[in-house]
Parts: sequence; C-alpha cells; structure tokens
Amino acid sequence: MLKDDPQVSDLDLHAYVDDQLSEAQRAAIEAHLARHPEAAARVMRDLALRRDLRRALAPPPTPRPLLGAARRLAVARRRDAQLRRVLRIVPAALLVGLGWLAHAGLGPLSISEGTAAEPGPPSITAAVSAHQVSLLRLAMTSQPEVRNLDPVELRAATGIVLPGFPGDWTVRDAQVFPSPQGPGIEILFDTPDLGRVSHFAVRAGSFDVTLPRLHETPDHNIAWFQIGETAHVLVAEDDHADPLLDASIRLSDTLY
Repeated sequence: MLKDDPQVSDLDLHAYVDDQLSEAQRAAIEAHLARHPEAAARVMRDLALRRDLRRALAPPPTPRPLLGAARRLAVARRRDAQLRRVLRIVPAALLVGLGWLAHAGLGPLSISEGTAAEPGPPSITAAVSAHQVSLLRLAMTSQPEVRNLDPVELRAATGIVLPGFPGDWTVRDAQVFPSPQGPGIEILFDTPDLGRVSHFAVRAGSFDVTLPRLHETPDHNIAWFQIGETAHVLVAEDDHADPLLDASIRLSDTLY
C-alpha cells in the first residue's frame, strides 16, 4: 500500500491484474497507476506474467473462428468491390435484381451480421494512414527517406517511448506523423520474416494496459497494444497475422 494513496492496496492491484473489478474500479486504479509509474510498471509485469502462464498452460492451438470469419469477410468485400465496378455496365434491371438477392441473403455476396469484426481504437485508423503515406513516400524520388532513428530525440519531442526493435529489422523511413490523437511516430521497416512492416506509436489520450491483439482489415494485417498512455500499432500488407501478433508481444515485452 502506498502512503500517499491509502485507498489503493496491493489487493486492489492484484484484482486489477486478474480482471475482477468493475469499470468504475478499474478507472480508479488506472488513475492511481498514472500517478505512480513504479506501480504501473509492476502491474505491467504481472499482466505479462499472467499472459505467459496462460499461454504455457493453454491446450494445443486450434483454428480461431473469428480470424477465419474476418478473412472471409475481407475476401467477400474485395470481391464485392470488383463486382460493383463490373456491374456499372450491366442493365439497371439486372443491378436491381442482384441487389435484391444480396439484401435477401441469397447471393454469394451476402454476409451475416455475426461476421463483422469488432472495431479497433482510433490509433489503428491513424496507423493505417501513416503506413500508406510511408509507402507513398518510398516510391517518390523527391521525398528522401529518413533512416536515422533516434529514440531519445523522438521521446523528448513527443513524449513517446519506443520499444526495442529487433536488430534484423532495417529502418526504411522514420517520420513524426500527425494524427487526431496528436503527433505520432511512424517507422517503416524491412524485416526478414514479415516483409515490409510499419510501427506507429501515439499517445492515446487515456491510460490503459491492453495486451497485444489482432485487428484485420480487407487490405492489412494489424496488431496493436497499449501500455500506459501510448498505443502501439504494427501494420503489414501480407498474410502474416499470427507472426505479426508474436512480434507485437515481443515488442511489448521490451517496454516493461
């Protein structure tokens, strides 16, 4: 128990780690952790240990139905977009008929409400925008890449602490990127296992501890996590969902 905050005890912190508190109680604990960095670091270590124990004791991995549903949704949306371009040249009556079939759930483009993915935090939208801009800059000779990554200078300017990146990740470009949440840091890497990957970090505007999780879109694989007030998002183009999640777990471990 901390002397300057007698209402928060070690039992309260253990209950926070075990996810046994109400939303109001969690908010009170997070406010306490925001004022006590040492306690926050201890809670983050406990959360990481709890995650590792769960992974060690978990049964052999089985196919994740939600990931399969998300992939099917992504394929259907791409197919839908292609067909819409083709259908511009067919008679209006046929277009109306196909629309009726899709609405009735009888056609191949029908997607049930249960396959919709859970929306991610706003930092994901900013990360995808930053990723696309980085790729655009990479293709322009008039926009030279910045490969000198100085985490100390970036932290002093933005208040963002970057994770420890693997030594075999090659920096292609590093920029301070504007976002609705404030200035973020966008770093584009070439990696041996994941191909071209970007890491985007931004201050989320609120304190939270979220362990790495996946968020898939039609065009990108995304893994994100939040430690304290900083959200971290990894974006990859290819089908590397599980390795991307593993990479985000390793990055988050360097911040505890």
